[in-house]
Amino acid sequence: MEEKYTRLLEKADAWIAAHKEEFISEIQGLVRIPSVSRADLAEPGAPFGPDCRKVLDYALERGRFYGFETIDHDGYAGSVCLGDADAENSIGMIAHLDVVPVGDGWIYPPFDATYLPEYDAIVGRGTDDNKGPAVLGLFAMRMLREFGWPLKHGIRLICGMSEETGMQDMTALLNKGEKFPKLSLVPDSGFPVNYAQKGSIGGELEIPCEGNLIAFDAGSVRNVVPDHAECTLAVDIETVKNAVAALDPELVSALNVTVSGKGTVVTATGRAAHAAGPAAGISAIQLLTRALTQSGLLEGSCARAAASVCELTSDPFGESEGVAFRDEASGELTLVYGVAHLRDGVLQLSIDSRVPISCDPSELCGRLTAGAWANLGFTVARRSTSKPFYIPKDDPRVTGLQELYKAITGSDAQPYSMGGGTYSRVVPNAITFGAGLPTAVNPSDFLPEGHGACHGKDEVLIMEKIYTATKIYLLALAFLDEILD
Repeated sequence: MEEKYTRLLEKADAWIAAHKEEFISEIQGLVRIPSVSRADLAEPGAPFGPDCRKVLDYALERGRFYGFETIDHDGYAGSVCLGDADAENSIGMIAHLDVVPVGDGWIYPPFDATYLPEYDAIVGRGTDDNKGPAVLGLFAMRMLREFGWPLKHGIRLICGMSEETGMQDMTALLNKGEKFPKLSLVPDSGFPVNYAQKGSIGGELEIPCEGNLIAFDAGSVRNVVPDHAECTLAVDIETVKNAVAALDPELVSALNVTVSGKGTVVTATGRAAHAAGPAAGISAIQLLTRALTQSGLLEGSCARAAASVCELTSDPFGESEGVAFRDEASGELTLVYGVAHLRDGVLQLSIDSRVPISCDPSELCGRLTAGAWANLGFTVARRSTSKPFYIPKDDPRVTGLQELYKAITGSDAQPYSMGGGTYSRVVPNAITFGAGLPTAVNPSDFLPEGHGACHGKDEVLIMEKIYTATKIYLLALAFLDEILD
């Protein structure tokens, strides 16, 4: 590492040590706003609902508090700017302030931003994904300014409002002709450099579902393997209990049978996981439809609907649909059905597929529509596809960032591909870089199994990660400012 970067890193160590309380309080302020993106609650200036408008106003106010110029991009996003305000002559950091829905089963209140001093950790929805990384971007800008670091380019922190629901924020800005930085870093995954992201298929399937199945509800967001599913049957509770008791013991242990005013309720409990890594999860939809199918309790078209959903959810890698595929650059295809609702005699099922970079998402969606989905009785009510992201591993921007990461952490970790989608898939010249890091403290040290993940219960941010990631970003911005024209 060049001596000037070594000196910059030494200053950063001292600055971060003196500002740890500010890191914590700024993250807590953002996390305490329940900013689930809700396009269905759109208002003028608030295309993703009032809570996203509130968190955007708060973030821009904090930027002004620290002396930066701010820009409100019509409620779709906001920018905090250092130096040259011309977007095309700037280096960007693009984070998002919207969060996934909370779900049940939290130990700590999801929007209290509880600080645990013994672990130097904050628990709350959005701490890790992606409000903590947004604050690290702001603080890296503060250090560049306070240290008097000479910059050829402006630095711009862009905060989006709908990353978790399909990145309509950045798509809308692009369609409006908004200019973006000549290079942006996206702190929404792990270190070091992400060089490939799979394409995607999203949408919704429908299948007729009438008979003695009165209600069926599971999941809250399509990009998560659901950990809860519940149905109501027009069958007496003793008949249901006897049928369930005859199932495999492993399946029975995941089920609960109760009675309500409308009928008998059967609940299944699985394990949540991000749809990009579904092997870590257990689909509650699969558990419940398997129980319904094997028990023989259903009558009418709901029997076929449950059996068809059971078959689709039997694996998360496209094997049951006959489209399993992998390539060397980006790994295997994933295909997750995370949300299900019974409405007016129709069972609706969400689609979330991450498609390897050598496979065309549109062509694959056509195969599924005419093949497995149609054969099982489904029609496609809604569909969308997105292309993959790819940057060569030998690109000088990649190699330079890799070297900086190694110099600070000592790690030989190599560039990686992933199934998750970030703003790199939408925004021109954007590279996903961090902010995930291994830490000495782990969520499992103080939270039970199944808690602590970014889309799960008791999402937690270990502050050690943010302190280190801030230093990496500080040097990355200084490095990119030097090498870019």
